[in-house]
Amino acid sequence: MKKSVLLFGALALVSANLYAKETLPTPVDEVVVEAEVIEVEPALRLTNIGQSLEIDNTSGGANIGEGVHFANQVGLAYDDTWTFNLLARKTWSASTDTFIGENGKAQKGVHSNGERVELQAMRNFDNFAVGAKWRGDENYDRFYVPTLYNFGAVSGWATPAYTFYNNGSGQNDTFYLKAEPVQLNYGPVQLAYYFEGEKSTGNASANCMDHWFVHQARLRGTFYSNDVVTLGAEYRYQFDSDYSNRDAQNIETKYKNRKQVVMLNASYNVTENLTIDGYYQYDFNRYHDFVNKAPMDDDYYGEFYLGWNYKF
Repeated sequence: MKKSVLLFGALALVSANLYAKETLPTPVDEVVVEAEVIEVEPALRLTNIGQSLEIDNTSGGANIGEGVHFANQVGLAYDDTWTFNLLARKTWSASTDTFIGENGKAQKGVHSNGERVELQAMRNFDNFAVGAKWRGDENYDRFYVPTLYNFGAVSGWATPAYTFYNNGSGQNDTFYLKAEPVQLNYGPVQLAYYFEGEKSTGNASANCMDHWFVHQARLRGTFYSNDVVTLGAEYRYQFDSDYSNRDAQNIETKYKNRKQVVMLNASYNVTENLTIDGYYQYDFNRYHDFVNKAPMDDDYYGEFYLGWNYKF
């Protein structure tokens, strides 16, 4: 009897082991799935679009705007190295009073006063950028080589150019330079030196510009800023200038202009992508050191700008 119990127990143990081996899952080799890396080719993309309105007026001139400029702007980028900009601008003169226009005729109301198209391409590097720019204006074509650099506390930019004046303008071709070669940055404040000038390529003829240049010191900064609104101001002092022209008898005339400029600017973030910005500029012009030229009365210049920009 005991032998029978032991025999049945042994058979039951063997059966249980065989059943366990049959029901346990067999090991499966680990499967490694590799993600496919898709390389995206650089593409030209739209970065921003915008429009702006600028109204210019000098005291004693048209009482609304000697220049009313409406501009459309488009920005593009290729990869992270190239940026492109296109600007198309239309200009009018406007007045409720009769005034003498550029054509020498009495005008009143709103009149077309020129067009401008600009194309620019910039190659961006780590701390500087260089590019090419073309401006087509009513009376001239100008080719620029814009450059800029930025090393944090010190930055600057320059746009040397060559101007081809159209036939019939009576003006020789010129070399042109506009630059802020040095700008010192400290927090929200910047102090900069500014130069702008133009020089005729040949001997100036009657009713023709020979050369002009200006030197300015500029102090600007932001005095209030949050996530929505930014408010700033700028002061410019023109400490040296020289203007040389030829009158109808081909006699050289000269004068200087020492002026001060005050600007207030603001921007408002309507959304994360849409920004509205504007500024008002007021110039106090003081003329002196006249050579072969009748004295000019001091005057004032105002410039109002309002625009919007949408970033993609």
